[in-house]
Amino acid sequence: MENQLLFKQLSEGNRVVFKKIFEEYYRPLCGFSKRFIADAEVCDDLVQESFLGLWNKRTEIDNYKAIKSYLYSSVRNACLNYLRHEDVKQKSEEDIKSLSSDWYSEDSILEEEVHSQIYEAIKKLSPQSRKIIIMTMNGLTNPEIAEELDVSLNTIKTLKKRGYTFLREKLKGIHWVLLLLLA
Repeated sequence: MENQLLFKQLSEGNRVVFKKIFEEYYRPLCGFSKRFIADAEVCDDLVQESFLGLWNKRTEIDNYKAIKSYLYSSVRNACLNYLRHEDVKQKSEEDIKSLSSDWYSEDSILEEEVHSQIYEAIKKLSPQSRKIIIMTMNGLTNPEIAEELDVSLNTIKTLKKRGYTFLREKLKGIHWVLLLLLA
């Protein structure tokens, strides 16, 4: 009978009854929320928001036992929503870090500019030297290139040397990068 009286007073907006309910359920709800979330401040905020929701819906709840169910369900749902939000936020942060570090870093921009300069210079080589340099960049050895192009090993060495000499001249200032790429 006492619970029905408390329920009726709560639904009428009695703040003393609300405070009594708060004091009864606050600590257990915080403990319950910590099963989901380690951060005590976040748990406290979520529990307080659940009590605010109870206050706003006090006229919709039909009995005293439903208050407990409402509070625990509300806290559980708030915790799950918080965790989903954190998961999305973390993924977004990872995506942003990936974008900022991989695609837009100065190193990446410089690397792309160097590759562009190298390929523009390679385009200016004779067709045979161009093939040999590109095949070398793709990891083929001199004997493999000679076999594939059906020319002598000395021809490969000569054309490669001429190609490198031309590229060093065209790519002054970035020849160290060229050596790394063609090594």
